[in-house]
Amino acid sequence: MFQIHAVTANQAQSIEQLSEHIVALLSYVDYVQIREKSRSPKAIAALIDRIAQHAPTHQLILNDRTDIALAMGIERVHLTESSLPLAVLKNAFPSVQFGRSFHNGAQIRAQLPEYAYGYIGHIFQTRLKTDPPLGLAGLTAIAKEKRAGTLIAIGGIDEANIASIAPIVDGVAVMSGLFERSIAQSIAHAKSLKLLAEQAIIDARRTCGN
Repeated sequence: MFQIHAVTANQAQSIEQLSEHIVALLSYVDYVQIREKSRSPKAIAALIDRIAQHAPTHQLILNDRTDIALAMGIERVHLTESSLPLAVLKNAFPSVQFGRSFHNGAQIRAQLPEYAYGYIGHIFQTRLKTDPPLGLAGLTAIAKEKRAGTLIAIGGIDEANIASIAPIVDGVAVMSGLFERSIAQSIAHAKSLKLLAEQAIIDARRTCGN
């Protein structure tokens, strides 16, 4: 099944506002990655606790902080360049599923099978990135390197371009498109992305079958 990951945008929202936004989105996306690098561990724990009061937490992914994830009952952690090696973490915390971001086909081929999922990007230009995007051709070439695992595209993905990449990957991750809008707009956007992706996959399968 095609996955939609919502990634928090590390904005100056209160814990109450952000938790309300996350809880509302959980019914319309597959996972929400809590990527709040400017918040303290105590604040992140408070955010997770508030979410847990209103929704199950099995759809949450916590960025980098395996210690907080374990303490708060979160099953998935997105590792960063500064995280401990995967082998060390898997040995110490066998119940946790780990993902990370990748940037080229060689990494995807060699390392993705070891992870629960992997992000690849950025695919399209965004205001947060200054280096050139991979583009559709770059993503297509990289996706061909995948031997196993779940590959999630990230970066500049919206309603205008998701149909072009949905047949190539296993899902998409969206940041500003889902967290820099009102809750109602975010829900509508998430629903639209899912429908467009699923239709594009159906169309691609029909084309291959002809």
